[in-house]
Amino acid sequence: MAKELYKNIIQRLPAALILAISLFGILYLQNIFLILTIVLAVGFLLIKEWLMLSDSNIDLKQLIFFVSLIMLPIYFTESFLKLFIGITSTFWIAYGVCLILKKSPSFISFQNNYLGLFLVLGFLYGLIYLMLFSEFFDINKYFLLFVILFNTILADVGAYLVGSIIGKTPLFPEISPNKTMEGFVGGVIFVLIFLLVIYFFNFMSLDLVVAALLSLPFAFVGDYFESQLKRDKSIKDSGSLIPGHGGIWDRLDSHIAVVPIFIFSTNLIV
Repeated sequence: MAKELYKNIIQRLPAALILAISLFGILYLQNIFLILTIVLAVGFLLIKEWLMLSDSNIDLKQLIFFVSLIMLPIYFTESFLKLFIGITSTFWIAYGVCLILKKSPSFISFQNNYLGLFLVLGFLYGLIYLMLFSEFFDINKYFLLFVILFNTILADVGAYLVGSIIGKTPLFPEISPNKTMEGFVGGVIFVLIFLLVIYFFNFMSLDLVVAALLSLPFAFVGDYFESQLKRDKSIKDSGSLIPGHGGIWDRLDSHIAVVPIFIFSTNLIV
């Protein structure tokens, strides 16, 4: 077990370090145009990867659906983005409830291109809303974006390490038998310690810490969502773009759920 864990860490570490350094560098520059360009590029890669895994051909109705969701925020701007983020958050909450009830909605599949486009846009619009429209007292938006992304990464790392070492109780074995309750608790503890530290040093207000904690479980919901997609497709990874990590969906599945939930939470309580 220890040898396998060490091998997996060594395999994943180079790409993880490159991604982490790139993320820190981009956020340190605090260039809104650079960040939005990267956000759009990531969105393109997410949609491309989904469509490559889908056996459903793109038709005129799907194109109209996608173009409409692109054009509406151009006209309605902030109000539409807020509405769309709320709808996306409702989906993630409903899917989380389905996980707990052990019910698997039949439309959760790579074949459903509408679903893929909807969730990717929810993720992108959450990031765009944070950068362009969110207002927070006495906190840098770039630092807040770092906290959102780092929390999700920390939850994933904590769950992987704790689950690999002491994990024995599968959480939802019908979807992903290797993910355990111990890993879930480990991920939560890692993030909780980080949030307590930045709150103790007054880097973040209590209401934003609460919003971060409310969105934390959805890091695992997003992870299970993609696990269900891959299980339905009988594949291990969504792609091979990131060595040691798989595809872009494999790396961002948790973020895709957390970002809209966090923005939705801040709109309610901040």
